[in-house]
Amino acid sequence: MPGSFIGELILQPIFELLFHVVAYYVGRLVVPVLSLGRWKCDPMTREVPKNKQRWGGLYHLRGQQVYLTAEATSIVGLVSSGLVIGLALWWRSST
Repeated sequence: MPGSFIGELILQPIFELLFHVVAYYVGRLVVPVLSLGRWKCDPMTREVPKNKQRWGGLYHLRGQQVYLTAEATSIVGLVSSGLVIGLALWWRSST
């Protein structure tokens, strides 16, 4: 079973890490565009205390500025990537 060992212990965490990083950076591009520059994204490694997070840990305030957490930024990136891929597939199938 060396194939499953390599797949489960080595390749799977690498793919998950790459997936999370790609979704995060896509979200960092999408969030300012959708919010017209009003919202900002936290860095990936920033730890925000639970008592400062709002709405299930998706964002927090620093002064009057809204900052999305890294997890929320990744979710935005994942959803927007899914929408773009879905629209591209739909457009491709309709032509």
